[in-house]
Amino acid sequence: MAEDLPQLEVSPPECPAVLLPTPANLTNMFGDIATLAEKMALSTVEEWKAEGEKIKDILESAKAFFAPYDPKFKKLEMVEKEWEIRIQRLIEEYPMYIQTEILSLVTTLFPISFTMPLLGIQIDLLKLVTDRAYLNKLMEDVQGYGDDVQAQIDALSSEDLSDDELKEQTDKLRGDKLDAIYAMLPDEYKLFSGEYGFEAADFKGKQIVDFIKNEATKFMNNSMFAGFTGLIDIFDIIWDALGLPAIPGKETMNAGELIKAVVTAEKEKMATQLEALGDDPGQAAEDALKKEMDAGIVEGLKGIKIFGFDVMSLLGGEFTDNVESLEIQIARIQTKLKEFEANWQLFLLKTWMQKITAFLNAIGLGPIVELITLDFCDFMKLMGIPIPVIDLTSLSGITTAVGALNLDLKILDTLSTVDNAVDNFTSEIMSAGQDIIEGSFTENVTVVNKSNLLEAFTDYTIDDGNIVLDTAATLGDEYIVIPDSSG
Repeated sequence: MAEDLPQLEVSPPECPAVLLPTPANLTNMFGDIATLAEKMALSTVEEWKAEGEKIKDILESAKAFFAPYDPKFKKLEMVEKEWEIRIQRLIEEYPMYIQTEILSLVTTLFPISFTMPLLGIQIDLLKLVTDRAYLNKLMEDVQGYGDDVQAQIDALSSEDLSDDELKEQTDKLRGDKLDAIYAMLPDEYKLFSGEYGFEAADFKGKQIVDFIKNEATKFMNNSMFAGFTGLIDIFDIIWDALGLPAIPGKETMNAGELIKAVVTAEKEKMATQLEALGDDPGQAAEDALKKEMDAGIVEGLKGIKIFGFDVMSLLGGEFTDNVESLEIQIARIQTKLKEFEANWQLFLLKTWMQKITAFLNAIGLGPIVELITLDFCDFMKLMGIPIPVIDLTSLSGITTAVGALNLDLKILDTLSTVDNAVDNFTSEIMSAGQDIIEGSFTENVTVVNKSNLLEAFTDYTIDDGNIVLDTAATLGDEYIVIPDSSG
């Protein structure tokens, strides 16, 4: 009698219309399915083994949609964690895509640098988000697999080395390059170095890329603040006339210090407890205290709140960790805190941009408005990721949990176009010889010829509410008429 296939219940895959997607749903779905497939494929039961291989093939096909987000591990094979990193990278790229698109429009009117110096590298921010080959090369470089290290490895061929010696020298060269960059990271990023029992070069490389992407997000936020401030200064005639709200102040919270405080407190607590046990507490007692410290760190990090949101809400709930690692749990929380710290600033800018759509439209940057309301689901479609990515109904032994979506954990619902401010100006495209712009205008209006947005147009008079030009317009001339914002 054939044994029944193992059963797995997963949450239905989400494509949330939110500004801040949470990773738990998609991560758990892919991770659980991948773990189940691996177990089934290794089974001695032929039916299980065949189904496991089928699921693995389906996941392999799905990986193609996430190719730009692949961690590209060089030594480890941790299918579940690789899927978690793919989802993390996808979520990270969503706000970065919006930032680069907005900045690309802003820089047509105000110069912005897209080069960020970091870790001894000059990073091209546009390519970081849009050029997959550039990103892949950057990842290769920081992991010790770049052209510079390869040249040193090639040079070893002239030496009389055995295969084992060559491998040892190669690993050392790669490791030295990785560790040199890793050493420059802030302390909160220095995980997977063995302090908590797990050391892995592949995950060190992940931490470096995490740091680069987080710093890139913050750099572009600062560039957006500078860019919009510059636009307001350049087009001050229009800005002042429209009477719009000032650019919001930056709200900052040092996520790194919050993380450090939790870790330091738990380490000090363990040191005190260990000291109380005397000079020779025994390995068992030390192990018990270490386990207690590890659990305290995780729970302490879960309790952190940032801008009024708690960590677990930002993550979208608990993760089903089939591979247990304190470093992975700390890195997950740290990454999300750092990500949200940066993305909160972008959210504040987006809500402000909704209020100044009249200014953006007036100076020719109206397309920015479309980017304000682009939600995560729209972004996934733009990236060519089908929804759903996997048809769960085609997989034996896997069922969708009814009502599993936790709507209480949705963070920052999408901004709606209905919240965009209405343009409070008149735009008139003139016909040849036209010299009147009809309306109910007063002497306090501001008129700007779109051929020169930097100066107010004054060659006109007001006659019975109409604007009468001193010189008739030519075909296609366009004027903006802004009423007195003070009423």
